[in-house]
Amino acid sequence: MPFQSNNIFGILIANIRNHLKNNLEKKLQEHDISAAQSIIIRRLCEKDNLTQKELAKDTYFKQSSLTLLIDKLEKKGLVERKNKKNDRRAYLICITSKGKELEQIIKDAGKELEEKALEGIDLHNKELLIQALKQVYSNLK
Repeated sequence: MPFQSNNIFGILIANIRNHLKNNLEKKLQEHDISAAQSIIIRRLCEKDNLTQKELAKDTYFKQSSLTLLIDKLEKKGLVERKNKKNDRRAYLICITSKGKELEQIIKDAGKELEEKALEGIDLHNKELLIQALKQVYSNLK
């Protein structure tokens, strides 16, 4: 019997994640931001002025990876680092007005991609899928 890698749970999840990421990056390409950068922008639009540690916790990025993402976003003028009052060692990561301009574009791209991914799945099964994935995530945390 041939090896059916798409029937293996972990490989299927990894393949879905890769397709979601690649499709999102295609949609955001004209705005010169990656899928990972879009996560940082969205989070800062929801809650601005976070320390790098808080941002890493909220977005599940390692702090070392986050440093590179923030550096790139800062060079593009989408975020900025500000000194944190009462702690000269820490910086607050802040969204700029140029970064805020991308919020709706990122949301729309995500919504369009979600609709494509879940096409043909009725509302009840979508809810079951989300519930099951949350349980899987909780089991592995």
